Amino acid sequence: MLQATFIVSALLAFHSTSALIDLGCIPACTGDRLPARQATKDYANDALNRTRALIDQVIAASYPDLKDADIRIKAFRSRSDYFKARFGFPEYFFTRMRYLVFVNPRAFELQAPEEGVRAIIAHELAHVVYFKKGNRVRLLGLVRLTSKQSTARFERWADLEAISLGYGEGLKEYRSWLYGNVPASKLADKQRNYFSPAEIDAILSASRKRPELLEYWLKHVPLSLSQILNASSALPSRFSGGRSEKDH
Repeated sequence: MLQATFIVSALLAFHSTSALIDLGCIPACTGDRLPARQATKDYANDALNRTRALIDQVIAASYPDLKDADIRIKAFRSRSDYFKARFGFPEYFFTRMRYLVFVNPRAFELQAPEEGVRAIIAHELAHVVYFKKGNRVRLLGLVRLTSKQSTARFERWADLEAISLGYGEGLKEYRSWLYGNVPASKLADKQRNYFSPAEIDAILSASRKRPELLEYWLKHVPLSLSQILNASSALPSRFSGGRSEKDH
């Protein structure tokens, strides 16, 4: 019983997110509030549709293993987060796994750059690939992401996957936009957990000269600019012939 309680608690902790917008449960109302509520629903639907189109495009171009994956899209509200990926909670126990990509409609309201959004979707789909390839017990290890260092490694690894597939410039563009659209109190967290534009530039520059660095970094995720800049001298000889960042 204790083990079962731990499993449920871990999954609930991992699955929690900011307030969801349930488009099927927006209550009917009368008076002047109706147009505003309808506009909110329409705007969320537009964000969902645009995200679905981009997910389909990125899967077709870069993630053939996800062609038949059951990926659902949900809207959520947040002042600091714009895209997230999770695995389905009930499906963990009983059925074929379902994966969830969350989109904050404010990303489109605040005019996030399209190539940047495409790149961050590639980042989120890297998480989906991780969920899909991992066995269900292994996924419980994600509860470790309560550690700041573990979170940074997990998110930066997804950045590296997106960069290796050709989304580096778009990811850099997205981060530049993101830094101007999060509360000041959250900026340090974003800079710790994800590669900054300067770090992405350093990764792109180094990996163009030595493509095998990407393979090395995917196994030894750098957590600072200095670790990126010093990687060439630390690179073991067995890492060679890796993937290079390609045009997209």
